[in-house]
Amino acid sequence: MNRMQVQYRRQRGLTLVELMVSLVIGLLIVAATSMLIAGSSRSRRELEISADVIENGRYAIDVLTRELSQAGFYALLVKPTGTTPNVGSAMCARTTAALPQWLDSLPYYVGGLNSVGNANVDADPSCIARKPGTDALFIQRASTCVIGDASCESENANNAYFQVSECGDEYNTTPIVVAQGLSTSFTLQTKACDGTKAPKRKLIRRIYFISPSNALSYQDVTLTGALPDPVVLAENIEQMQLEYAVDTSAVGTPSSFTATPADWSQVIGVRVKLLAVSSDPSKNTNNAGTFVLSDDTTVSIATAAGNPKRRVYSTYIPFVSPKSRLES
Repeated sequence: MNRMQVQYRRQRGLTLVELMVSLVIGLLIVAATSMLIAGSSRSRRELEISADVIENGRYAIDVLTRELSQAGFYALLVKPTGTTPNVGSAMCARTTAALPQWLDSLPYYVGGLNSVGNANVDADPSCIARKPGTDALFIQRASTCVIGDASCESENANNAYFQVSECGDEYNTTPIVVAQGLSTSFTLQTKACDGTKAPKRKLIRRIYFISPSNALSYQDVTLTGALPDPVVLAENIEQMQLEYAVDTSAVGTPSSFTATPADWSQVIGVRVKLLAVSSDPSKNTNNAGTFVLSDDTTVSIATAAGNPKRRVYSTYIPFVSPKSRLES
């Protein structure tokens, strides 16, 4: 064998079999990498969907806790008096003719609209339209800011306002005034009893509900009626169920929980259960499910619902001011 033949053998390429084996190995590596990337992408998307549900549910619970805990806040008023409950159509009572009713309703700082299954047991008042099978909650309170503060909205004739006397002798005869904004009726005094007017606060009448588009919303009721558009607090909230803490002993501690209190003035808190839903469908979720939201309410989700992820959130919210008035 001469030198040229040895060099030729060293320079020859792959055989067909060797090339095919190399291609197969390369394709297997590419396929495995593609499956890994696809799996990672699916996992990341499922995590994003889960995070979407968690964010919606936790935010809705947080904002409801901040809002509802203020129910029945009436500044320095020691004990509200009156006999007019805020239930049914009274939740949407409006115009200046309603002011005496609003004043007489102060002990009834909360009222509910109940549902069972997929039906609304209590008819909606004229100012809201809630999703069938969901509960709604009315609250009444004074604003936490005082008219004239930089952070407080200006006084408006379309709103009702609330003034509590800080002058001892005056408080014993006329403890409170509820009147239209810019009215001359706000004459109650500060604790100096020297003619200086006591602070005024906006009277807030507000209904919380789930809209047909699955948005946790609230509707304010003013002297001219409900505002044009409800305020959306959180989207993708599919269900809300409420159970009320009733204090029949007037000691500031719940005696029982019920969805239908006999006396709304005895309610000192509310147990809230929300069903949050993802905005996108999930590959890892069953296309039907059952969620127990209260003692008498079980929500069944059918295949047609779109197969998103869902999660139940629950909390108890005490009404701080009414509870404190009973404990003092």
